[in-house]
Amino acid sequence: MFRYLLVAFALTAAIAPAQDTPLAQYNRGVEYWDGKGVTQNYTEAATWFRKSAEQGYAEAQYRLAQMLSLGQGVPQNLTESVDWYTKAANQGLATAQYNLGTMLVFGRGVAQDYAQAAVWFRKSADQGFAAAQYNLGVAYRDGQGVTGNIENAFQWFQKAADQGSAEAQFNVGFFYGSGQVVAKNMEQAAAWYRKSADQLYPPAQMNLGVLYTKGEGVPVDMIQATDWFLKAAQGNLPQGREVLTRLANAGNAPAQNALGQAFENGWGGLDLASEAVRWYREAAEKGYPPAQRNLGRMYVTGRGVLQNEEEARKWIERADAQGKQQ
Repeated sequence: MFRYLLVAFALTAAIAPAQDTPLAQYNRGVEYWDGKGVTQNYTEAATWFRKSAEQGYAEAQYRLAQMLSLGQGVPQNLTESVDWYTKAANQGLATAQYNLGTMLVFGRGVAQDYAQAAVWFRKSADQGFAAAQYNLGVAYRDGQGVTGNIENAFQWFQKAADQGSAEAQFNVGFFYGSGQVVAKNMEQAAAWYRKSADQLYPPAQMNLGVLYTKGEGVPVDMIQATDWFLKAAQGNLPQGREVLTRLANAGNAPAQNALGQAFENGWGGLDLASEAVRWYREAAEKGYPPAQRNLGRMYVTGRGVLQNEEEARKWIERADAQGKQQ
């Protein structure tokens, strides 16, 4: 009897720790975080992350720090968040090193310290973490926490850009366009701006539009230019709206059509269909097929103008006659 009890106890002892390992506790927290196999519950997730974090598991320390920073599942506590980020960062976790650097930059839960922020960004960047590489590039560019060094800035921007960071790609494009550090190359500038613009980064969309208006690195193409200006404006970049409006007021048909699209789609949170019709008409009367088709569509639906099938047919036929589709 005694022997069996010992065996039973030994088996229990062997199984129980496996259930209470830091990894198991962390995985349980992830299940509650994601709502996989259980009802999503951030409070439970935080409880399990804390159990794991207190046993020194870096990923759990990082997750708990995030939740404390956001006040998600636990009361917001920036000071404690920094403590847990620090623990995870000291174990070499790149994401924690990056977030700790960010907390130091903005003075969240800790005294603002650009120099220490740069130290942690460097540790994370050296592990290949793109966001840290970008931030380190900014630090070197602006001399923030480190001695300004434009060559180092470009190198770190390039590393982050190669990993797909839209902000870094924009900066690499700017370096090629300005001829700083690298030989001026407008084709390369346009290529990097496009990579960034395709990720919906408004400053890159704006700069790419400018290149199309000037024919620098790309052929002159006002249709492409206004399309990128419109995207920048829709991304809440004021310069995009300003340039688009200026071009439209100067009589540029693609810009007028783009402005019509902006108003039709609720630019500034307003549904200004009648203003869209006005700009479509301006461009349509200049013989611009996309605007003719858009104006015809507005007559079909009766948005911003009285519904009129005859007018709709007239404008759509004019567009079709020129052999161009929107």
